[in-house]
Amino acid sequence: AAKWPAHVVDAKRALAWLREHVAEHGGDPGFIAVSGGSAGGHLISLLALTAGHAEFQPGFEQADTEVQAAVPYYGKYDFLDREGLVDGSHGFTQFLVDRVMPCPPPADPALWDSASPAEQVHAGAPPMFVLQGSHDTLIFVQEARAFVRKLRAVATRPVVYAELAGAQHAFDALHSIRTEHAVDAVHRFLELCYSDHLRRRQS
Repeated sequence: AAKWPAHVVDAKRALAWLREHVAEHGGDPGFIAVSGGSAGGHLISLLALTAGHAEFQPGFEQADTEVQAAVPYYGKYDFLDREGLVDGSHGFTQFLVDRVMPCPPPADPALWDSASPAEQVHAGAPPMFVLQGSHDTLIFVQEARAFVRKLRAVATRPVVYAELAGAQHAFDALHSIRTEHAVDAVHRFLELCYSDHLRRRQS
């Protein structure tokens, strides 16, 4: 029922609430990491790349919506496949027109750009760890590779990429050795990000 950008606005409201209240539960409001898979990977990538964007924070424009690390799993990074990486991607675009976006791309190109994390990359992006299966038949691996290339071309913080050979979309929904290794890798990545955060704060 919701149309874009209601999805990311809702996620940012949750993030703003978390930053305001996490200390009450023993958390560090200065370090918030976000992760999600598929549509969640798309949303948390936008959270990571659009901190403080007023159009996504109506009524709470002054809230601190910066994140200190992001870990998207098999996310959708370009709603329009601008680089022509995937044959037949128009089918996914039509799905978005029908279910997510309030209009087709020609009616509001800027709105479609704002919904695509690949169009929001910038030098100040937080550390990101992108995970993608090589045999994903919903979000093709070429899209993740292109997103990572764009990030690495401009980002001053680490951009880590793990391409899991043979893995399908939502590979981590089932327990496996592959899933265990992915969880361990994300754990180590976030520990390093938090250690770096503590060093920066102390200095």
